[in-house]
Amino acid sequence: MYSTDMRKNMILGQLFTNDIGNKHIFNAMAAVPREAFVPDRLHGAAYVDEDLDLGNGRYLMEPLTFAKLLDLAEITPACRVLNIGCLTGYSAAVLAKLAAQVIATDTDTGALEEARLHMNQMRITNVNLQAVKALPEGFPNSAPYDVIVIQGAINFISEKLAAQLAPGGRLVTVRNVATRPGMTGGLGKGLLIRRVEQKLQYREYFDTACAILPGFEQSAGFTF
Repeated sequence: MYSTDMRKNMILGQLFTNDIGNKHIFNAMAAVPREAFVPDRLHGAAYVDEDLDLGNGRYLMEPLTFAKLLDLAEITPACRVLNIGCLTGYSAAVLAKLAAQVIATDTDTGALEEARLHMNQMRITNVNLQAVKALPEGFPNSAPYDVIVIQGAINFISEKLAAQLAPGGRLVTVRNVATRPGMTGGLGKGLLIRRVEQKLQYREYFDTACAILPGFEQSAGFTF
């Protein structure tokens, strides 16, 4: 049985007190139990305000950072969203409550199988899960996208991924600023990239700490 009290505490204690005022984001995150998407050993920590180490160099982004990125993305019910690095499907399930269609990608086929089970159990029908060889390439087969959400920190955006944004589209992620010695991530900045005609506009917002998503470590493509 999943705890609605922990979700309420997350919303009131982490999101509401940190300038997240979008009721649609509140409702979406309140409707999806984070503990369902992590191993049993992490159920008690599912709502803590830090990234959760899921193993194999992969992390579930902390709730507040995720919510702030969703706020920057300005997702409407008509949006088509690309969710990069969905793992077992938590981010995709939340996005499914906000958007018309979600294309969710990952390189971990085992995690994607779990994600499919979660979508079926929660009767979520507007998520299309896709296995990819490299996360930075996005999923061009279904492009363009109104919004791209990258579930982790990055050091670059590939030209191939940037080209998948629709005119007026938004990409949100965390730009890695400083990597901690011996760690897979470190200090970062919440980043919004907007396509205006044929140009990309970059703007940084909040400070955070976030693990780098595998594949986005090397500086290649559009660097910052």
